[in-house]
Amino acid sequence: FDLFFFSTMKTLVLCYFFVAPVLSFPTASAFSPVNYQSCDNPTFATKKSNELVPPKEILNELDASFQYEGRLPAGDDGHRCGFVCIVGAPNMGKSTIMNALLEEDLCIATRKPQTTRHAILGIMSTDDTQVCLVDTPGVIENPAYKLQEGMMEAVMGAFYDADMLLVVTDLFSTPIPDDSLFKRVQMSGKPVVVVINKIDLVNKVNRECEENNIEGRTVTVEEAVAKWRSLLPTAAVVLPLSAEGGPDDIGIKALRHILIGSEYVPVVLRDLGRPIAGMFPASKKTLTADLAKSLLPVGPPLYDKDTLTDRPERFFCSELVRASLFQNLKKEVPYCCEVQITDFKENHTKNGKTFISAIVVVERDSQKSIVIGKQGQTIKKVGIEARERLEEFLQAPVRLELNVKVDKDWRKKENALKRFGYVR
Repeated sequence: FDLFFFSTMKTLVLCYFFVAPVLSFPTASAFSPVNYQSCDNPTFATKKSNELVPPKEILNELDASFQYEGRLPAGDDGHRCGFVCIVGAPNMGKSTIMNALLEEDLCIATRKPQTTRHAILGIMSTDDTQVCLVDTPGVIENPAYKLQEGMMEAVMGAFYDADMLLVVTDLFSTPIPDDSLFKRVQMSGKPVVVVINKIDLVNKVNRECEENNIEGRTVTVEEAVAKWRSLLPTAAVVLPLSAEGGPDDIGIKALRHILIGSEYVPVVLRDLGRPIAGMFPASKKTLTADLAKSLLPVGPPLYDKDTLTDRPERFFCSELVRASLFQNLKKEVPYCCEVQITDFKENHTKNGKTFISAIVVVERDSQKSIVIGKQGQTIKKVGIEARERLEEFLQAPVRLELNVKVDKDWRKKENALKRFGYVR
């Protein structure tokens, strides 16, 4: 509403100053000074005769006078706010990076690829910056069914809406599988930061392995940085890190300072050690604080400073149950599962527990048998782990009830995908 209000008011102010005089006095020039001291509304009066009031000054006065409960402040002139799309191949650690940046386990992260199915917003706010991180599903070049098509639509939507791109790869320089999307990244003109994740694997690599000798595959940090600098020569920085180290990883700390445009950017980059060739563009020796600030546009905050995400608790509860399915089921079975929260009641039981009822949706009767397990042992184990996750997330005791239901080929049916929020 605020953005619409300011855009509309800006248009009205410009029309008030330049169009109205022309319509009222056809012989006058649109750019002739007009005396507004005689206006009925004193808000638009000027200090001197025949002096135009700057539109920005009027907007500031309007902002100060237009107040209502829940309205966000416009922010000062230097406040920056923008969306950062986190994009990369499956299993690159995008969700782990976002969790580490936010210092919260907002997105589910497992060692299996394609765990993330939705574009998930995570908000990182300071006094003068709001970074709207968008975690996206791993890019698939050729989606096999409608669910994957919906996931790629989420990626493209986040890409087009982004003010900045955070491209995530790994020590082995795993590329974005979709060549057309990568070309869009190269040609977008948007600020780009490249993250080389999983550098902790460098001492575990078997260089004699045939797989590690494939053309284009890198096995050292230096090789990976050099390769991505050649692929994205204008990237502000190519940053090695290990998201497994969590919020305290030195690379994660550096990335956080870069995104918020901190004055300590040069300091945290020096803490990484001697710069690796290709970390910075050819014409730069480092990334300055001013350059880091320029990565996001100037603008007012879009969310309250204490807001972490725009998703409801129910969504994250379903995601936590799904994470437990990924941890306890093998092969393709967890990819065939969807979780629906059917009931959510806080302080429902006598001892103050939150009651959550969920349905695990599968595609086949055989999958239902696997999810339930012999004498219900598998679903029981899933439920115990999910309840522990839920209690940690909600910071309250939880009573969890799980049921399993078959919805044949739900991943291929548009009406089911709409119901689960994958397509519109």
